[in-house]
Amino acid sequence: MNEEKKHVGGIYLSDLAQQYFPGSTPRSAVSQLHRWIALNTELTRRLAELFYKPRQRALTPLQHEAVLECLGEPGE
Repeated sequence: MNEEKKHVGGIYLSDLAQQYFPGSTPRSAVSQLHRWIALNTELTRRLAELFYKPRQRALTPLQHEAVLECLGEPGE
């Protein structure tokens, strides 16, 4: 079976947060996403390995991929 891997690019945290929380203001959505990250120990560990800092405004492609793998695609 030939499995294709999706290539994920970098993204601003506020853009990603609004995809997960479309009914929220950008500031509230980012706060909620930070809360989800903090509550997910696997995601917190993986992001730490990828040099994520809590006040980062953008995610690298690898950090973005880790979020999607741990939290699922927005809207699922």
